[in-house]
Amino acid sequence: MFRNNSFLKAVFSFGVLAAISLQGMIVARAGDIVATEDVVSGSSAFVFRRSSKQPQESAGGSVSLGSRKKAYRARVNSQVSAARQRRADAAKARAAAVARARKRERLAKLKISNTLAASAESKMAAGDPGSAIVDYRGSLKANPKNTEAKLGLSEALTAVGIQAAGEANNEAGIPLLEEAAKLDPKNEVAFAKLGEIYDARGNNALAVANYEKALAIDPELSSLYLPVALAQIEAGNTAKAELYLTKAEAGGDAADAKFARAVLLAKQNKNDEALAAFAQIAVSDPQNAGVQYQRGVLFARLGQNDKAVEAYKKATQIDDGYALAWFDLGVIYYNKGDYKNALTAYQSSVKADDSNARAHANLASTYRQLERYAEANAEYKIAAQTIKNDPELYNEWGFCLGKTAEWDKATARLETANRMSPSAEEQSNVGWAYYNAAQADKAAGNDAASKEKLEKGKMSLQEAVRKDPKLDAAHLNLGSTYNSLGEHDEAAKSLNTALSLHSDWVIALNQLGLAYRGTDNMAGALNAFNRAVVLDGNNVAGLFNLGSAQYASGDKNEAKKTQARLKKLRPDLADQLGNIIAGKAIEFGTRKLREKIRIPGFPF
Repeated sequence: MFRNNSFLKAVFSFGVLAAISLQGMIVARAGDIVATEDVVSGSSAFVFRRSSKQPQESAGGSVSLGSRKKAYRARVNSQVSAARQRRADAAKARAAAVARARKRERLAKLKISNTLAASAESKMAAGDPGSAIVDYRGSLKANPKNTEAKLGLSEALTAVGIQAAGEANNEAGIPLLEEAAKLDPKNEVAFAKLGEIYDARGNNALAVANYEKALAIDPELSSLYLPVALAQIEAGNTAKAELYLTKAEAGGDAADAKFARAVLLAKQNKNDEALAAFAQIAVSDPQNAGVQYQRGVLFARLGQNDKAVEAYKKATQIDDGYALAWFDLGVIYYNKGDYKNALTAYQSSVKADDSNARAHANLASTYRQLERYAEANAEYKIAAQTIKNDPELYNEWGFCLGKTAEWDKATARLETANRMSPSAEEQSNVGWAYYNAAQADKAAGNDAASKEKLEKGKMSLQEAVRKDPKLDAAHLNLGSTYNSLGEHDEAAKSLNTALSLHSDWVIALNQLGLAYRGTDNMAGALNAFNRAVVLDGNNVAGLFNLGSAQYASGDKNEAKKTQARLKKLRPDLADQLGNIIAGKAIEFGTRKLREKIRIPGFPF
């Protein structure tokens, strides 16, 4: 009595959520497809914008002094500190001028201005530039022409700006230092620090501009010649780089200038000459991590990855905080599929330099390859705070959020990717997210929300196949969505289109079988399910659905044979199929039935 079509329709409506990942990746014309399959509720496919294993790019030999950095910065800081002391001596004269001005006070505003300026000078002398800023601003409000207050405010802003920047050259110091330089165009300390911050942030043009302003004001800041040269090397300005390297050598930085000249050779793709130069430096300075890093860059450029790995490792052994060396080491490991070592390298890179958003993004991709999706999501979140317009980042992030069943977040990220770079692939992925979100809502008993999301997904997928009629993943996802909406005729059309593009696609065949079951086309359903299990004898979804369809068509013996095959692969699913065959599945009504045959949950 239970072998009728209405019975199977009921069974197929339960929304079983046992998502079973397929073992291989299916290469599509747009990129890699990652397919997932539910035993009865359906299948879907995610499309990576490019390959899911898209090669990562190295830092490109970014100029760094490596282990020499601390020593070099100490020299820069020493000269800047000397400049600050000279300015402090000048401040004493400024304080005296303020005192003289107070004796000549006639107008109330001038009196207020000079009183506040004097208070500010006292606070500066006491080492409290933050409070001094308040008084200096009050002084200038009372008398905008108070030159001493203006110069004092510049000094105070410089001090607070340097504090805000810290050792990591945080960009929080920029607005303070820029205001300081505007108030006092001869504030060489503010310009020098601005140059350093912009240098650290990779803005070579602004770094050079500020360094040069500082040098024009105070030629004694000879330690700035080398960073200007390095910035010019990064910018590809060979002639200017040579000019400043000559000045750096004359200013007492001969050893580091020699290193920079070797980097310049590398930037000019004079690889053999550069390797020889670095080898020479390594003999005289074996603890120079920067030399080993640059050797690694050159070896990697020449395709000699084993030698590159060896050099990068030497760099990190000398300086375990060498973020760039760890980063490029991670790139090599990742690109050859060694995700375990890539993980260690990228973790070390972000530990050494937490501000490198690309390192966080690469670390996220590594976690994704290792199927550690929650950790991947955390790293994508960090990367996205800096990388503002990268659809591939949001595409991958959306995929990982789907893998942790955070479907609303997954949908939002994928919609962001689509806004950044509209494409059929992104439209398909948005539909993928809505489809799976709907299945989750249905499993939670929220049928209204499920239907709403399916309708949204349908619209997105219809747009995807309009944009690219040959995108097989979009046709699959659309067919799956139609099935879930009960629009089985439309589902069959979409799924047949998917199969015309991808004839041996097992999950599409499974979905097609469900569509045919929904239209009472038992012959078509059996044919589709049979094709699926012939192509993949271990496909538990196909076996489960085949056995159910066999029973519904009245062939109980074949259904039992299929159950026996399923028993070897998934005993729990075989037991559920046995319940159907035995007619036990509906004895407690729909609600009890759903509870009785629910398949133990797997993550999406």
